[in-house]
Amino acid sequence: MTARRYVLAEYGQETFERFSAALPEGIRADATEPVVSQWYPEETLRDALAVFHEVVTGGDDEAFSRAMERCSVLGVHWFVQLLVSVATPEHLLRLMPATLRVTRRGPVRVTVQTGERCATLRFTGQPYATDPRYLLATPAIVRGLLGLCVGPTVKAHLSYSDSSTHVCEVRW
Repeated sequence: MTARRYVLAEYGQETFERFSAALPEGIRADATEPVVSQWYPEETLRDALAVFHEVVTGGDDEAFSRAMERCSVLGVHWFVQLLVSVATPEHLLRLMPATLRVTRRGPVRVTVQTGERCATLRFTGQPYATDPRYLLATPAIVRGLLGLCVGPTVKAHLSYSDSSTHVCEVRW
């Protein structure tokens, strides 16, 4: 839903149609007319991210990261954004393990360790951890979500990645 809204607002109908046409036929309807209450398999996200990266952002890693950051914010209801804006980053980070279990529903889990204006997030059970789009999306999504409460000063990068794990270091 969020990617659809983002592409239409930022790139227009023509780009959305090219994105839709480039999607594998088996996920086209899921990606172009998603049902909010429906859970989609991780493969659907992986395939949609690959097409988004190539078609929407033209293979530009920085543009893709900015888009993922923006989509992570657009995907949060405005009322929740308002609540998060007055929360501390530590409080928001403590909610991430439960939030991830609800939003992703797959094998991915996250543990969070916070410090002085920093945190380490360890995502495990990631079936596509080595996919280049996931390597870009993970820190971008974290930046976007934490940016809701601390603003654009959030810095996030992957400090470690293997076949099923991403470790994201965050500073604000």
